[in-house]
Amino acid sequence: MTVLKYPDVFYGSLTSLYQNLDISTLLQLEKAILHRNHRNFFESLAIFDSFTGSVATEPVVCLEHTWTLIAQYRFREAHKIATRGLFAIHNSLVRNENHGVAIVLRAFLAGLDALVEKSTHGCFESVTEIYDWLRPVVVEDITDVQVWAVNLYYYLPTLTEHTKDKFHFRTIPVPSADSPVSGITLLRKHLQEAGRFNEALFLLDTDIALLPSKDAEIEAMESLRSSCDLESSSTQPVGYIQGAVALKLVLMYAELGDEEAYREEMFNAAAALSMTQEEIGAHSNLLRTDTWLARLELGRATRKGPTPEAWEAFADYASKVGDYRVEVKALTAALEGMINPESKLADDVLPENKELLRERLDGLYTRLGSFFQKS
Repeated sequence: MTVLKYPDVFYGSLTSLYQNLDISTLLQLEKAILHRNHRNFFESLAIFDSFTGSVATEPVVCLEHTWTLIAQYRFREAHKIATRGLFAIHNSLVRNENHGVAIVLRAFLAGLDALVEKSTHGCFESVTEIYDWLRPVVVEDITDVQVWAVNLYYYLPTLTEHTKDKFHFRTIPVPSADSPVSGITLLRKHLQEAGRFNEALFLLDTDIALLPSKDAEIEAMESLRSSCDLESSSTQPVGYIQGAVALKLVLMYAELGDEEAYREEMFNAAAALSMTQEEIGAHSNLLRTDTWLARLELGRATRKGPTPEAWEAFADYASKVGDYRVEVKALTAALEGMINPESKLADDVLPENKELLRERLDGLYTRLGSFFQKS
């Protein structure tokens, strides 16, 4: 008889919510998160879909399931899962214990309403609700669920046409003493120093999107990676986190046309992620997808290509592995290459090819349930 044991390393960042899971469910959830992190969406969602009954509506399962569907750009389905989780909490005998989870789920639903229905009223309400909840919380006391709330607090305004001041935007969390940084950057740095690397990585994309320059973005990524170097023994997957950060730097340097830095970070990413291959026990789409995208972006930055056909080939691959966010990006880039008046290739593209590409992109938007700007 096989005796199950808790993992040495956790890929999920909401471990405070694991206490209600039996060990078999916990291990399956961790496997689903691991697959998602490696962009193996079909494998990840097969696990989530295998959860039934009360397990499927466990707060941590609903949050991670919703986040996985959002990462895949399946917004309408993400909305269903978040709604189901919120309904279960409202009908639970321990509703008060899951107050924070309910706030995060409502914020997810607000963001998804903005993406699917172009309705932003809920974003205003959720930003206010999160602020009222976290206003008295100092950064040192913040929980893993509250980290997710902070991420959404700073992300939701980007889904609207309004500026921060229209949201009466105020900084959270508050520092316990004078600090040269504030808000989400303050929180990310605190999490790094506390060895909570999964949570710091979770915040990274939203954090760097708010930074004032590319140099500041690179500094933020380097900061997280160097923090992982300092941690010799941890329940955090430092190899994966270093590799994921390196891939973000690969894409950054590709977009900047810095070929030397691009090649160096490509090596760093491959080396770091090779350490996680044994843990996943299967193929990983992460390295292939991100390096393929970076090569195309480098070609665009250095004016060495790529052709619309190259972007379409990448879109075909992304569709095959279920990475619809990347498929949208690739199809949009292919169409831009066809209609860009500065492109040497634009005049050679047949009108019917442009129309077919527009139809494919619009069909993808419709299938995913998104109002995104259509070409």
